[in-house]
Amino acid sequence: MDTGMAALLMLLTAVDEGLGACFFGIMPEHLQPFRAEFGVPGEYDPIGGITVGYRAEDVPEQGTRVAERRRAAEDVIHRGQWGRHA
Repeated sequence: MDTGMAALLMLLTAVDEGLGACFFGIMPEHLQPFRAEFGVPGEYDPIGGITVGYRAEDVPEQGTRVAERRRAAEDVIHRGQWGRHA
């Protein structure tokens, strides 16, 4: 659970910084090549990875709909009781 939440925060932070990010699962048949490529020790069994990077120059910019749809903090943070903002 903690690892999943950490991965989610990494993805959201990358997007907030204007980067692209993607979580991908590592299928068992691809585990050894993944370990070899990234130097993952044998005592670890990664189940996924995260790619982070800049948008390719030939890809159009992401629309502003993401920012437009983002709700204000007071609409999503509840203190003490649901629907209570004070």
